[in-house]
Amino acid sequence: MLVLALLLGISASAFSASWSSLNNPFKMGTDFKSELVHLPNTGSLADQRLGWPGNHWASYIGGVAHRWSAGNPQNFSYKLLSLSELQKLEPHELNELSPAEKFDIYNGNYNYPTVKNVFSRISPLESEWHGICHGYAPAALNHPEPASVTLVNPDGLSVHFYSSDVSGLMSFYYANVAQTTVTLIGSRCRYYAGSKIPKRSQESCNDMNAGAFHVILANKLGLGGVGFIADIDRYFEVWNHVAVNYQSTILKETVPDESSAPGTVKRVQIASIVTYAAAIAPKFDPVLNTEAAEYAQNTYEYYVDLNNLGQIIGGDWISEARPDFVWTQRKALFNKEWDSLNRVYSPAILRP
Repeated sequence: MLVLALLLGISASAFSASWSSLNNPFKMGTDFKSELVHLPNTGSLADQRLGWPGNHWASYIGGVAHRWSAGNPQNFSYKLLSLSELQKLEPHELNELSPAEKFDIYNGNYNYPTVKNVFSRISPLESEWHGICHGYAPAALNHPEPASVTLVNPDGLSVHFYSSDVSGLMSFYYANVAQTTVTLIGSRCRYYAGSKIPKRSQESCNDMNAGAFHVILANKLGLGGVGFIADIDRYFEVWNHVAVNYQSTILKETVPDESSAPGTVKRVQIASIVTYAAAIAPKFDPVLNTEAAEYAQNTYEYYVDLNNLGQIIGGDWISEARPDFVWTQRKALFNKEWDSLNRVYSPAILRP
């Protein structure tokens, strides 16, 4: 069977419910509990200021250089304004500039290095899902939602940053500048309809082991009250979202079968409803605890395999819905040329 697996380019673990080294949940927490009886069936973020819904700053319209609040954003084609031109603008016209423009103006840098940096990385020809959700998600995981703020630059210009302007800058920083530790469980599936990459009967897109996922879910949110990030699209596209709460229900117990992980003495069928911070359009004000805060729910059904100590040692998916991979990134400091982001960013006061 190992020879066949090598010929097909599929890991041997694809033929059983054991998790591979890529799926080992203990990479995310060496102190994780794995005994099912000790894992809570519900959990949520302890710090309710985290996991805020936000935007993925789509590349095809300009990313964080998009003038999202302007009636005519002129994507990729607007004129970068000199100090003298900026001084002639009405306050509402300044407010309609992009997050990247505002950041450069606040820094008194009218060569617009941030805007140019953004445009050098993206194209209007990119797919609509391309963006920086891989920056937004760790920003929302590690920092409270940003407040709106008005600051004065070295030349006396008053620059108003909407809440989403600030979150966009934080997202860009995490996506392209921050170098903090990332822990990844699973790997990306690259299959899509029409792809030349074979689907391989789903094995290549099933590498987020169900048992490992339950261990992470119950330890992070259930026991720790801290979140993690999941790519909730199991195939080619990547949609990173922060998991904010979950509720699991044990459906039934059954005996091992031929696909069970070696050492399994019992399989337990579980349904878990996981709530994620949703992707939303940019907003003027913070959204947490308002009607503008949107969330997505996925219901996952799966088996977990237990050994004779009641420890989860693997699992199998039942539902078609499943995360592609999950990950965390350590909190970053805004430093060097981004040090001024420490003045632009301040946590919003959570509304009751």
